[in-house]
Amino acid sequence: MTDLDNFLTYVMIDTQASEDSSTYPSTSKQLNLSNLLLKQLQDLGVKDSYIDEWGIVYAHIPGEKGYTTIGLNSHVDCAMEVSDTDVKPQVHENYQGEDIILNDEYKMSPKEFPILEGREGHTLVTASGDTLLGADDKAGDTIIMGVVTRLMNDPSIKHHPLSIAFTVDEEIGKGPLHFDTKKMNADYAYTIDGSYINDIGIKNFNAYGVDIHIKGNAIHPGEGKGKLINAVLMFHELLNYMKEDDSPFNSEDEEGFYHIINCNATSEILDASLIVRDFDIEGVNERLNRLLDGKAKLEEKYKGCNFTIDLNIYPQYKNMYTCFKEGDEVIENAKAAIIKNGLEPTFLPIRGGTDGAQFTTDMGLLTPNLGTGSYNHHGRYEFLDYDELEKMIDIVMDIVKI
Repeated sequence: MTDLDNFLTYVMIDTQASEDSSTYPSTSKQLNLSNLLLKQLQDLGVKDSYIDEWGIVYAHIPGEKGYTTIGLNSHVDCAMEVSDTDVKPQVHENYQGEDIILNDEYKMSPKEFPILEGREGHTLVTASGDTLLGADDKAGDTIIMGVVTRLMNDPSIKHHPLSIAFTVDEEIGKGPLHFDTKKMNADYAYTIDGSYINDIGIKNFNAYGVDIHIKGNAIHPGEGKGKLINAVLMFHELLNYMKEDDSPFNSEDEEGFYHIINCNATSEILDASLIVRDFDIEGVNERLNRLLDGKAKLEEKYKGCNFTIDLNIYPQYKNMYTCFKEGDEVIENAKAAIIKNGLEPTFLPIRGGTDGAQFTTDMGLLTPNLGTGSYNHHGRYEFLDYDELEKMIDIVMDIVKI
């Protein structure tokens, strides 16, 4: 199978995670891809490869003695914003800058999506407009499998010892929950789970989640004077304590935000989940304090009205930037490989989550993020630049080769 064959096969497997599940992985269908990846590893002759009790695939390929062991990891699950069921990938060969028609309702134009500019002559892959594509992170899975295939098919290539991990539930922030650095057994690693193939991600959000439960006071609205407390309106009042323009729509680069993930409500009961993000921990704390201040003021304003508001605030991951220092081998190797392939390394802020952040900050395994050549993640406009994916395989090969 070619790398493109692998990618098309992977994206047609539904691996969507679920925040409402109490199991790990959160959906058993993720294991369909995990087991396929394991079989491919074994068919290639990777003897030390297995899936553990948590659904994480580990593999180890011996290399030259005396060299550091390099880890490569990606995740099999997909995001939840748009369906991952019955993905129909469309391959657009020799793209020439035209609008890409996904279906009768949706299309992608360079005017609306400038990320398409400069890709003339490339092969692009999209979904059909009814689902996401799943390139996040099946492009990463494809890149790692492409590297393994090349190494296993050509024993003459001298390379570092290699450790592989395909994780689950990254999209709901639980990828590292049962990840075992001893099973990985790498000196440092790279998460293949980004966009631009010349970028080395070592700076990410500090991330917190907030679960909100509001209990209002239900009564006939005609008799509601001084008594009826509408849970939906209380949520609205609470959000008024946040900055008006503090949303993803208004933020970029290293600017933070808060974002409503979901909300289920009646006039009496409301349950909602938020995420709070900022590259500086002070920015996260400022937003959380606004919520806490709003809670206290609402409780005082509606004292004695049979109204309660509960906030469950919990950390998700931390900025890994402070864990790296100048001259780290993990950074220098990536820079050298990118330059060798004719590109200029960049260090853009990661405006999202990555397993590598927790591997780095909580587990002591330095794991910067590398790109895949896929863009517009988590939605129906997601696409893969297949030419860039192939270039990324070359970059990773140069990272691991001696």
